[in-house]
Amino acid sequence: MVSVALNWKRIDWLPTETWRKVTLPKILDAGIAEEDLRRSVYVIRLNGNYCIQYPTGQSPCVYIGEGNLSQRLTSHRTWTAELTELVDQFSFQICIATPRVRNKFYAYQDAEAALIDRFAERFGTAPLWNKQFEYRRTEYEYNQRSMDEAIGKRSGAKYKWALAPMRASPFYKNFHRTHIADA
Repeated sequence: MVSVALNWKRIDWLPTETWRKVTLPKILDAGIAEEDLRRSVYVIRLNGNYCIQYPTGQSPCVYIGEGNLSQRLTSHRTWTAELTELVDQFSFQICIATPRVRNKFYAYQDAEAALIDRFAERFGTAPLWNKQFEYRRTEYEYNQRSMDEAIGKRSGAKYKWALAPMRASPFYKNFHRTHIADA
């Protein structure tokens, strides 16, 4: 079995930030090369005193994704702005990893699927804005502690609220779509 490292780099992010002037410099300062972002896996987390109430626990993780980060963040602006509107004055944190396996171009896609699977195992569903589970392409092995570092509460975190969407929320349908029956 091939073990794949997920060496997370973190940045704070606001949906209103511009890519070239604000977000990309933060990523470069974190030690990630721009060309590596095309095959990245990332976790968008709430960055503050709030987390999400999932069926079997709480987590600040709201989305797990992969691919070209600059394009993906642009597409996430609408729904992340809705969350920002809900709880004013907080930013998001983005955990970014660039998993690589020799001669396997799509290793980052397997990492995304493995992270969503791990999230469902711990919290009874996919993250808030993930609309589906992804399929594992291979059976790479990932360090569980490293995965939990990106998707779960961090040591010492003291959340004051755990939020869950109600029927009137645009998040409600996606939130319940991936709930696991036995959770």
